Amino acid sequence: MPSSMGFRPVKTKRAFEEVCDQIRSEIQAGRIAAGDKLPSERDLAEQLQVSRATVREAFRTLEIGGVLTLQKGVKGGAVVMQGDVRPINQTISDLLSLGGLSLADYTEARKCLQKEIIRLACERATEEDFAALEANIAATREKTSESQIEDRTALTLQFYALLARATKNKAMEILMSAVTEPLAYYIRQIGVDRTWDVAASRTTVVQHLRARNTQGAIDEMISHMERLHAYMLSRALTQPE
Repeated sequence: MPSSMGFRPVKTKRAFEEVCDQIRSEIQAGRIAAGDKLPSERDLAEQLQVSRATVREAFRTLEIGGVLTLQKGVKGGAVVMQGDVRPINQTISDLLSLGGLSLADYTEARKCLQKEIIRLACERATEEDFAALEANIAATREKTSESQIEDRTALTLQFYALLARATKNKAMEILMSAVTEPLAYYIRQIGVDRTWDVAASRTTVVQHLRARNTQGAIDEMISHMERLHAYMLSRALTQPE
């Protein structure tokens, strides 16, 4: 356990938030790293001069935020995670569901991100990247013919993840996940045409990528996204109250 943690007594009305802030500060300062185990509830409560319930609430808040993982058992405890984009994904999904984020704004943001990802992928994608994308498309085509919606949705998420990986930029992978996972959630809510052949469009995108034809790949991707947006909008408008 790191011995140089700079925790200090807490004096605030919402003590658990201050505990969260202090733990985040320790991480940002580099005194706590991914994989490190925090002091026990009891020990940390004594250091911070708060109740164990306050520390427990802070731990749970940070777990929900993807900062900590709470492990059970004798050797369990609060361990710092590498980082988790799922809280971001869930926030965007909730905003779409609750109306805090419009479908138009969401689609526009996805378009902007996709353009840059395709530009970088055109420059940096390797034969291994192309092979992975093409294998994904083949599997998608098979699942479409079998009307396997859940499997096809999972393959859609994988396709965009592979496309982002081809940029060789970790931030792009994270951002792609953040804007793509909510799409799958939204589609599950409104339903999707079982016969919609997305494999054809993705094949065209990959063909352009192989040819290093950035604009061709962008045009095909944007065209697909606009068709999807129109479909999602029409489905949303026809959903029962």
